[in-house]
Amino acid sequence: MNNRERLMELISEHQLERHEVADLVKVKLETVGHWLLSNESRAHEEIPDMALELLELKLKLGLTKVKGSGAAS
Repeated sequence: MNNRERLMELISEHQLERHEVADLVKVKLETVGHWLLSNESRAHEEIPDMALELLELKLKLGLTKVKGSGAAS
């Protein structure tokens, strides 16, 4: 499994929106969009290992925000 596939899996498993992923790994929403593009796309960017690891760690520790409230859980 490559990093893009893993990112898509995490988004699906945790029912995340792109803006939530961007907030968790401290990148622009546009960057997340580029990570999710097909490898054949000119605008595709590979998600860095460290960003994917940070996202996995935060999700594992439950550091996501409660949807709609903006408060940390």
